[in-house]
Amino acid sequence: MNQENLTYHYGLTSKIKAITLARQVCDVLGHGSTGCATNLLLETAAAETCLGLYEDPTPGGAGMGLNQHDLIAFQDIISRTPMRLVKTIHMHFGYDIRKLVHTDLANDPLLSFIFCRLHYRLRPEPIPSSLRGRAEYWKQFYNSMAGKGTVTHYLDSANTYLYCLTPSDLSTPPCP
Repeated sequence: MNQENLTYHYGLTSKIKAITLARQVCDVLGHGSTGCATNLLLETAAAETCLGLYEDPTPGGAGMGLNQHDLIAFQDIISRTPMRLVKTIHMHFGYDIRKLVHTDLANDPLLSFIFCRLHYRLRPEPIPSSLRGRAEYWKQFYNSMAGKGTVTHYLDSANTYLYCLTPSDLSTPPCP
């Protein structure tokens, strides 16, 4: 893949920007008990949109933004996010998530990462520390068993678009 002339979508400008935004979100909303939330957010973006390199051709999109949030999940996240986190997000990032509409996620990668982290925070299970574990976690809690995504797709996408390994090299990178 030509790394010099990449076209990013969803308001993202580079892979480095994605990493920076995901870390900022996790610095505020938590890295999880295993410390792997940043990896999970970035890997989710890799699985959902090839880390912003794939633009969904579906009219209106199958999901919205870098992490492809569907409307039902978006509404659920808003309704179930504790007020202390609503206030924290407003204080640190300037968003009042109660006043947002689904399309606000379309070209705002920071907001997409915020909603992705909030989505995963709704789960009591710890974020797995292994790449394969996070792939299975994504499939179960983000993509859903009815979704078209697979664990293999997640692994291949993370390695190709995030970790720049060949899809056949499924070694687990260390979490920060």
